[in-house]
Amino acid sequence: MPNVSAARLVTPSFARLWLATFGAFATFGMVVLALPLYVKDELGYGSLGIGVAMGAASMTSIVFSAISGRFGDRHGRRPLLVCGGIVMFVCYLALALQPELGGVVAIRLVAGAAEATFVVGAYTAVMDIAPEERRGEAVSLVTLASYLGLTIGPVASDLIRGDGRYSAVWLVTAALVLGATSVVATMRETKPVTEEPAPRGWLPPRGALRPGLLVLVGLLGFGGFVAFAAIYARDLGIGRPGLVFALFGGTISVVRFFGRRLPDALGARRTLELSFISLAIGLAMIGGWRSTTGLLLGTIVFGVGQAMTYPSAVLLAVEATSATERSAVVGSVGAAVDVALGLGALTLGGVAKFWGYDGAFLVASVVALSGLAVLRPMRPTARIPLEDPAP
Repeated sequence: MPNVSAARLVTPSFARLWLATFGAFATFGMVVLALPLYVKDELGYGSLGIGVAMGAASMTSIVFSAISGRFGDRHGRRPLLVCGGIVMFVCYLALALQPELGGVVAIRLVAGAAEATFVVGAYTAVMDIAPEERRGEAVSLVTLASYLGLTIGPVASDLIRGDGRYSAVWLVTAALVLGATSVVATMRETKPVTEEPAPRGWLPPRGALRPGLLVLVGLLGFGGFVAFAAIYARDLGIGRPGLVFALFGGTISVVRFFGRRLPDALGARRTLELSFISLAIGLAMIGGWRSTTGLLLGTIVFGVGQAMTYPSAVLLAVEATSATERSAVVGSVGAAVDVALGLGALTLGGVAKFWGYDGAFLVASVVALSGLAVLRPMRPTARIPLEDPAP
């Protein structure tokens, strides 16, 4: 796949943002594996309690993704990175005290706001420093860092947790997020200088609404996967469920790297079409082929679709708005991811209560396929590939 520009993308600032994103998402990956098992094994709650604990962070992330985006457009990206990182650090230390479910939910509500703030700051800063014609590739590469973190995090969490060392898991996550914050704390502000002031108000930009809806329907199954894949894998006889997340994150990492030019070269709409088809097929395999083989192969196909969804949706939104709303666009599309995670954990948790985890994944497959209907009214954007420089 040829590239679309010879402009330099990987700079020292880009590398620092990449490393910070990797560190932050490694902590998210550790939480994704350890928290559901902690709620089930240590606190004694079932699928609904797990869904509430996992979905709590998404509730505040939804709100703070939009608020942080507007704040970043007015005051810069650096405050988002520093404040978000510090609050995450405190929240993970609080989890090390091994609270009951009420305390877990309260901590997750605060952590969700901090996580959203940090991610909006990092992703927007990447868009600021990337050449305009390589923004799709920039998002693919920085989200490659996120999924590498999500790949390594669960495996590390499995090893650290052992037979129940949950406090050790939370202390390691706190140390990782402190390191990620330190990497970007001394960076210069990346917010572009423009004559036009940032718009007032806190509502999402209009140009981000349809891309946000596309993310919602496409990634609803991701919320269910995050919340229940570890338990589903264990039910199927997989002793180390962290390996499923490693396979998922590894698949996304490979696609994000080798397919990083797809959104810029094919256009965001065409890439999203491919992603919805892959998401639907992968979820159907996980739910319909109830076996270790079905779970592993379905996870790979599902991961391919997951890899292409967010970069394409963000590119679609950024192309429809001005630079004065760039952070708000990133935050709004990110809020849609959080809505998908929260709704996926809560609604699919309810479905799983009656139809089992396999039924929940089948329902998510149908929802993902509906994304093609949302895309239908949108016209594809033509891309003209130029010469192929070194990345």
